[in-house]
Amino acid sequence: MFVLGVVFLASCSSDGPKKVKVKSNEEVIVTFADGSPQIVRTFEEVEGEKIPVFEKEYYEDGNILKEGPISENKKNGAWKAYYRNGNLWNEGAYVLGVRNDSIKGYYTDGTIKYKGVFDMGEKTGTWLEYNEQGELVDNKVYMKPGEKKEQTIILPNQ
Repeated sequence: MFVLGVVFLASCSSDGPKKVKVKSNEEVIVTFADGSPQIVRTFEEVEGEKIPVFEKEYYEDGNILKEGPISENKKNGAWKAYYRNGNLWNEGAYVLGVRNDSIKGYYTDGTIKYKGVFDMGEKTGTWLEYNEQGELVDNKVYMKPGEKKEQTIILPNQ
């Protein structure tokens, strides 16, 4: 009897999919097969026209996958992506859909995994990669054609 009671209580828990709430200035752009929102955009009204300014993408369970500002229907500004557990996966910036500026990636527990810089979609400068203990394990320098390589010294845990 005790086991049946535990099973019943477990089935009544609220650990099911989260309900994505859509605000009045938001629109569902893409849905999953069950009709739940996959991509939601926030709009601003400018001279009677709805202009998309922010986008959120969700996992099937309602947790946020990625989010950031948009312009001309392209990623434009600082974006963040998340693991299913809600922890930050990576963060970086875009200019009209092209990676630009610094980027950082993380392991599922939040420990830094890598960091580097994009220049209009191309890796540039020093890129650092860390293991799950936070120790520096790789250091690469990316240059554009014609650039002169300079000596760079990177100390661990910076």
